[in-house]
Amino acid sequence: MRQPRRLGSAHPCFYHCFSRVTNAQRLFEGTGPGSPEAEHFVGLLHRLATFCGIPVLTYALLPNHFHLLCEVPPPQPLSDPQLLERVDALDGAAGRRAAQRVLAGQSPGGHLAAQALRLRLTARMGSLSRFLQELKGRFAQWYNRRHGRFGPLWAERFKSLLVQDGTALQAVALYIDLNPVRAGLCADPKDYRYCGYGEALGAGRASLRAGLARALGYEPGQTSWAEVGAEYRCLLFRAGVVAAKPEQAVIEPEVARRVVEQEKGALPAGVSLGCRLRFLTNGLVLGSRRFVEEQLSRWRGPGQPPGPGAEPAGAAQGGGAEWFVCWRGRAVPARGAPG
Repeated sequence: MRQPRRLGSAHPCFYHCFSRVTNAQRLFEGTGPGSPEAEHFVGLLHRLATFCGIPVLTYALLPNHFHLLCEVPPPQPLSDPQLLERVDALDGAAGRRAAQRVLAGQSPGGHLAAQALRLRLTARMGSLSRFLQELKGRFAQWYNRRHGRFGPLWAERFKSLLVQDGTALQAVALYIDLNPVRAGLCADPKDYRYCGYGEALGAGRASLRAGLARALGYEPGQTSWAEVGAEYRCLLFRAGVVAAKPEQAVIEPEVARRVVEQEKGALPAGVSLGCRLRFLTNGLVLGSRRFVEEQLSRWRGPGQPPGPGAEPAGAAQGGGAEWFVCWRGRAVPARGAPG
């Protein structure tokens, strides 16, 4: 018989969530340029986190399982514009327009249909169980269609551990970001594409940078990412020299000593930019904005619109000092931070 989930009494609550793939099948390639399966899972993770209002402080996607550190904030009423913003994050502009029409009472059901939609949407928000259910269910449906398979993809329902704020929260965040190192997938978590620290550093995702700051006990806006990143990196290397199990890989003590004592957790500018380029380009294209947009236009074909956030090729400035890269169908600065 299934045990009920343990729900925290404090707000916000923090949970370490974990789930395995059935038969320990290796679905996700996390080294090198990554894989379509891993990219789709991480993109879905971030969209659903925004829709459900469940911030992901950090995560690690391994070949046959994943770890998430989630925050469940206190319930709060949402206005129709706020509901539409969340629908847009998950289903895009088309989903937002459809929901807006219903919420405005312009569907055949009128105001009754509008109220029913509000109830359906809010029932999917603020619940850790619904968040994980949709994440695993939507990914399984996509994966089965892509690979022509059927049947369960996940070995079990997700497991969760209620985590106390403070030292315990910090320890769990470090444990999750060190998973790729201890699994032998990388020597430095900054080099792993699908973990919270690697994405916060390489892609500059604001939600993950804020999540790591929260794991260290900082309030929003209390300190800069440079300070958070350096402090977190020092903690990672201090914790990474010790293996939780005998068979696990560890960070070399000499390397940890250099990072903590000499570098103070800070990354040299060239190394930091290298992380962004490795993370963003994925082997596609690097150059001026005009150059990147021209290549994207060639790949899209005539009449196809640019990716979200991209500017028309005619607006690009050739020969500029700033490098641009291709990131999910649009041109972004190598030093910028995609949303």
